[in-house]
Amino acid sequence: MGEEMANSTQNKARAKTTRPKAVYQWTVDDVQKWYLRHCGEYKSYVELFRVHDITGRALLRITDSSLQRMGVTDNRDREAIWREIVKQRLKTDIMEIRDMERVNIH
Repeated sequence: MGEEMANSTQNKARAKTTRPKAVYQWTVDDVQKWYLRHCGEYKSYVELFRVHDITGRALLRITDSSLQRMGVTDNRDREAIWREIVKQRLKTDIMEIRDMERVNIH
């Protein structure tokens, strides 16, 4: 029993240090999960992201006008969704910068 507990603790420690999948590797399903988590109050648009096959790579390239062309016509909704996309871009950029800094240190 003590060994099982030690393994459980080690697995939890590993899980915390394991990096999430990079956004540019996200599938359409991953983007759907992200959308529901961060833009959940705008559920009426989530299917647009699936219909347009928005992967993580595509998500990082979306612009305000892309959202409008996709069918997000309400200005307030589009602005809120766009804000979340920009936040995700910034998080991605920060992670890449940290990775570059780690490489330069070692």
